[in-house]
Amino acid sequence: MSSNREKKLNKKDVSLGVWKFILSFIVLSGVSFICVFFFFKSYDLQRQGVKKQADDYREMLSRGDVLKTHVDSILYRMDKLNISKVDNDIILRNSIMDNVQDAKNIMGKDSVDNFKHYSILMKQIEPMLALKTEIVKVSYKEQIALRDISECRGKIGIVNNELKVDPTRNFTGSRRRR
Repeated sequence: MSSNREKKLNKKDVSLGVWKFILSFIVLSGVSFICVFFFFKSYDLQRQGVKKQADDYREMLSRGDVLKTHVDSILYRMDKLNISKVDNDIILRNSIMDNVQDAKNIMGKDSVDNFKHYSILMKQIEPMLALKTEIVKVSYKEQIALRDISECRGKIGIVNNELKVDPTRNFTGSRRRR
């Protein structure tokens, strides 16, 4: 009987060992699968993150190029305003201010971090335009004063020429000619 009992015991132990092996194999396979899954998932997330950063950088570079052309346009117009090559300064100043606002909109949230030099320049243009406006006003007043002075000189010259003529020489009086 003892051999029969040991036989049953061995079958039970073998069966239990097989089930333990199957369960441990399933658990280890599941853990391995989860590790491989998370490895590829993290790779995809990193790739997407790098792609997003690269796209953001490309967008920032394109905005930098657009800003450069805007700033060049603003500086060209400011140069024209400075040397007074235009007929209407007010329209040019308004156009410059519109371009400054467009440049600020293009910079957007990146003005402090990535476009610091453009941001500082855009902040300095407004006081420069206000100063230029004051200079233009003073220049107009100066031109008006110079025009008034030249008119006065012209009138003084006419009066002096009339006073140079001696009125007694051209006096015809009431003499009758005989």
